[in-house]
Amino acid sequence: MVTEHLLPPGTVLRLPPEIIYGIISFLSPFELAGILTLSRRLKPIVERVLYRELEPNKAHVIPCLKTIVAYSSLASITRRITICDLSCGYDMLSGYLSLLSRALHSMPALTDLTLLLAGPHAKYFLGCPFRLRSLSTTLTWDNAFIQWMEEQSELSSVMFGGAFVDNTLLPPDALPNISQISASPLILSSVVPGRPVKAVEICFLQPEYMKDDIMWIITRILSFSTESISSIQIIARIESMAETLRALNTIPENIPKLDSFALHAGHGPFTHEFLESLDTFMSGFEYLRSITFLSRSVEGALSDHVALGNLATEWHKSCPTLECISFPGLSLVRNLRYGWVTLEDLERMLCDRNALLLGLEK
Repeated sequence: MVTEHLLPPGTVLRLPPEIIYGIISFLSPFELAGILTLSRRLKPIVERVLYRELEPNKAHVIPCLKTIVAYSSLASITRRITICDLSCGYDMLSGYLSLLSRALHSMPALTDLTLLLAGPHAKYFLGCPFRLRSLSTTLTWDNAFIQWMEEQSELSSVMFGGAFVDNTLLPPDALPNISQISASPLILSSVVPGRPVKAVEICFLQPEYMKDDIMWIITRILSFSTESISSIQIIARIESMAETLRALNTIPENIPKLDSFALHAGHGPFTHEFLESLDTFMSGFEYLRSITFLSRSVEGALSDHVALGNLATEWHKSCPTLECISFPGLSLVRNLRYGWVTLEDLERMLCDRNALLLGLEK
């Protein structure tokens, strides 16, 4: 016979609120909603969990915003919120922007905002009481958006995916603490110089931008950051591997102290010839440690893991500081004893070593 060991009634309620909070943080929103209907004493703690980080789907964005506007106590809890794009399924002129504005103006503790709202709508968010640390948005980069950025002086990580309006200038004292940015070249040129940016993601939406002269200008602009750029990621539509190689070779000329580099090629496949011709690019850095090549197309060169392992050895000759190389489905780490090994190999070696140590202790 199996005997069930149940806690005495009321045991959980006698625990400190911080412990209860930690326990129920592992529950799903559906399970938390069930607790709300069963226990009034747990309601404040459950609400802290539910409303601290909000990511409503499209069907629940409007009800969520209405709840935040109606209950200031819940709005004051929220630290992170993601607002998905409703422009296709909701009339933007029927009060949505006003509702969104009222909701964001009710969140004094918000630090992380993802606002997927395309268009010149930044004017609705001027004067919000929060001070963001992280922002991802597709709002148009216009004068109203610049005003909003002047208010958000504590931002350190940003993704600007909106359209850039010509002749829109960011004042020199705006965004003084920014260290990570993802944006198009035009926005990067407005933000990076004179600010302590260390990590950059460059978004080339048009394949004709992946040229050596354009890349040289962009990296030259990035070099005017007040901190050394340590990480560059490039997201690009690649049509010509030859043009891409020439563009990459210009990067070390302006940013030789790069620590990590990543190239996301979309659907474009990497060729053996391209990967084997990166020695000039690799050798131009003083201490590059990590490099990543990603593509949705994993045929050809990226599917040959044996060849990629051999390639890692050749790359290390051009760049002796290289420690980690990543491809789709394959990550290689430099081991002083065994050379280049996969993460699976490294994990197995660590398990074997631990087993050996345990055996010695016995």
